[in-house]
Amino acid sequence: MGRQRSPIRAVLFDWGGTLMREFPEFAGPMAGWPRVEAVPGVEEALRALHGRYALAVATNAALSDERLVRAALARVGLAVYVSMVVTARELGMNKPDPAFFHAVLERIGCTAAEAVMVGDGYGTDIVGAKAAGLRAVWFNPAGVPCPLVHPVHDAEIRALPDLPAVLSEPFLPDIPEALGILRDHAVPENIVRHSGVVAAVAHWIALRLRERGGEVDPLLVHRGGLLHDLDKLSSAKPTDHGVQAGRILRALGWPRLAAIAERHVLGAHPETWEEKVVHYADKIVEEDQVVGLVPRLTALSDRYPSERERISAALSPLCSLEEEIAAALRTSPDELRAELGRLDLALPPLVAPRDRAYDR
Repeated sequence: MGRQRSPIRAVLFDWGGTLMREFPEFAGPMAGWPRVEAVPGVEEALRALHGRYALAVATNAALSDERLVRAALARVGLAVYVSMVVTARELGMNKPDPAFFHAVLERIGCTAAEAVMVGDGYGTDIVGAKAAGLRAVWFNPAGVPCPLVHPVHDAEIRALPDLPAVLSEPFLPDIPEALGILRDHAVPENIVRHSGVVAAVAHWIALRLRERGGEVDPLLVHRGGLLHDLDKLSSAKPTDHGVQAGRILRALGWPRLAAIAERHVLGAHPETWEEKVVHYADKIVEEDQVVGLVPRLTALSDRYPSERERISAALSPLCSLEEEIAAALRTSPDELRAELGRLDLALPPLVAPRDRAYDR
């Protein structure tokens, strides 16, 4: 469990590719196609959500207006669940323009904080919705990797029947919220930059692990990377580091993020892939650069001379963890570090903190 910004009142759905299958061989409005089909699991999901939320279709359809969209939905028995349909044809604007989402919300009568966008288009549905201030659930049936090193979605589902359960639980903090938590706890700018790079590195590794069949949640890994150093400034000594962050995150209602923070420190024994990946990413990133284990530990030894023995003792288990991760990715540690070093790991403008103290 975690804290929720505000109760969700409305769920907006993309149309083609999310609710209805798209057939490139057919032309014209979908309502007139020889064959129309709902995406598998849609009716089950809408039936479970109906009556709990206002359900709306928010589509970039250029050929179909509300009447034609409803006609297509009716052919597969879905129209009864949808209270509103808004199309780009009628609005004169498209996703991902934030104005599109604001216009839809105005018609529904709710704020951005009270709405969730569900869609399969990462740029149009997810990035657009987040830019407009909504929550966003990425419908990703094929399990393709997130196109961003810093994922902006709030949840990911492979099947639409999973959506009701996702909406019934509070989301993880999104990137602006996570940065706000760091700001609330006076985390210095250089540590925020470090945490952003750790999050991106860890997320990239987690995506590749998942592609190889690993049981790992890349979104949890990313947010864990962002918040792993939450107590860096307040820790009285290195051995306290991680403990206070865990307490803060548990108090906020995010026990899985707390476990990542607690087990990212030197000498800890991470257990899950999420914990292992953040632990490793933190130990190869010095400041905001991927440098590798030996340069990173050398820098730590110079920074904390009283802890040199403990830092030196951590090298062997860290090398073993690096070998474990590289083996799972079917690569070598050298190749893994080289590939990570080529990534652009900066936070994108969409999610960069607006506080000028963090934006120098």
